[in-house]
Amino acid sequence: MISQTWDPVPFTINAPITDTTDRLWRPVLQQNGCVFKPVEHFEVAMLNLIFHPNINSTSIMRADILYDSDVASRGDVAYHYEDVAAKEKEIIGELERLGIFSPWSNQVGCVRIKRRIVREIIPRNQDKDCSMRQSCLILLNDASSSILFLPHGIESPESTPYYHPAVSGILLHYISMPLCNDCAGSDTKTLQLYYRLFSPSKESVTLPNRLQRTALRLLGTAHKHSLGVMNGYQKRVHHDVVVDKVSFQDTYVALKRKYARDLVARWVESTDPTKHVFEDLAIAAFLIEFWEARYNDGNTAKDSISFVDIGCGNGVLVYILIMEGYDGYGIDARRRKTWDIFPDHIQQCLREEVLVPYLCIDAEMQVGDNRVRLHDGRFPHGSFLIGNHSDELTPWIPLLGQPFIVIPCCSHALSGAKYRYPTSIDLGTTRSNLQKLSTYAALVEHVAKTAHDVGWAVEREMLRIPSTRNAAIIGSERRSGDDGGRIWTAKDIIRRDGGAAGYSDRVIALTSKNPRFH
Repeated sequence: MISQTWDPVPFTINAPITDTTDRLWRPVLQQNGCVFKPVEHFEVAMLNLIFHPNINSTSIMRADILYDSDVASRGDVAYHYEDVAAKEKEIIGELERLGIFSPWSNQVGCVRIKRRIVREIIPRNQDKDCSMRQSCLILLNDASSSILFLPHGIESPESTPYYHPAVSGILLHYISMPLCNDCAGSDTKTLQLYYRLFSPSKESVTLPNRLQRTALRLLGTAHKHSLGVMNGYQKRVHHDVVVDKVSFQDTYVALKRKYARDLVARWVESTDPTKHVFEDLAIAAFLIEFWEARYNDGNTAKDSISFVDIGCGNGVLVYILIMEGYDGYGIDARRRKTWDIFPDHIQQCLREEVLVPYLCIDAEMQVGDNRVRLHDGRFPHGSFLIGNHSDELTPWIPLLGQPFIVIPCCSHALSGAKYRYPTSIDLGTTRSNLQKLSTYAALVEHVAKTAHDVGWAVEREMLRIPSTRNAAIIGSERRSGDDGGRIWTAKDIIRRDGGAAGYSDRVIALTSKNPRFH
């Protein structure tokens, strides 16, 4: 029966193996009645999973490709392991003798290696797990397409990293199987998963529960992604557009090792420290890599820019960036308890100020009997503005004339009032063929359109941070009027978008309210 329904079942090796002797290879699960094609769908899906093992496990950060037989420039010297190649050949021979590749025979030499990839799996928590090299072999014969995973240098369950099942090999096997010896033309397509154990055992011996769960996950992901390729699935969210993933992740891991434990241990807010600390560490890693790539023109980025974190909240991002050698400061309408845990030189860079841009007002105000310290939004050349969940300030940042990154969160108008932007709008050059947006997406699009209209060449990134509000709008370079239409003045934008009446009163009122935590 042909179906796209996910319904895996246990199975055993049938012909030609009928004995109950101990074996290294253990059949675990199979999905019958598959509808996707072995090369066009299954192999394409599996290649994506080979390059992105983090899809199967949140404990994995990425895979670095050391060798790829299909890419001449990859691994010319990385894959000269005679012992590994010999081991691969030996294990393929095991599978052939078991008759796995040919349902009704145990013919040796019936399978060929179509492609060989050697990857190094990088764990997310490198303090607990080490990286692991692994061969990924795409195997073909007339009846099947298979992916064989063989870890290097793993000799026992105890030496296996946590993120990998405690086995010495995994086979994902997609085969057209005749229903019987004489049933020509009545094949059924089946996706199977086998484990290669570290020591032989009978099939009657039950696998540990964790190995069974992992098999279910691996087979399910292979089946789901193969169907996705067949059905023309297109990824909607694209990460690592502006900053290279490897550079970002390496910097993030370094920052995490350096600062995370201490910041979490000394957290004094009532909020979850892990969310806020890890989010700011990730944003800091992104900014560091972005600045070094964009502003490293003979001088380092540390010599070229000075950052201003507008609405800096707990101050963690300011702390990390200054400790990493970048010049800058943060401003917020209210002092936070977290500021007190930082060294004095960091506290001096955290300013309790209210940003009231000169574009709407240019005078110091008095509210009641308290003097409110204002910032007029004028920043010197070389400033880089950061708006991380800066709420009322978010729509203003692209108008202030300095390079910026904005990570929108709560939706406000230029007046400071809460406001929902239209979810069905003509977005011009910022995005095409978009019909309906969520409230958050509409806010992101509005900020991007504002930045574009006022003359910025807008870049976008979906940040790798622990937040669903992870869209970043970046303006670091100016566009010409010939590139994307008219360039508006900031005052034109303010008039077009309803004006700024009431903004100063609303943001000054924030000084007497409890802080919002995102």
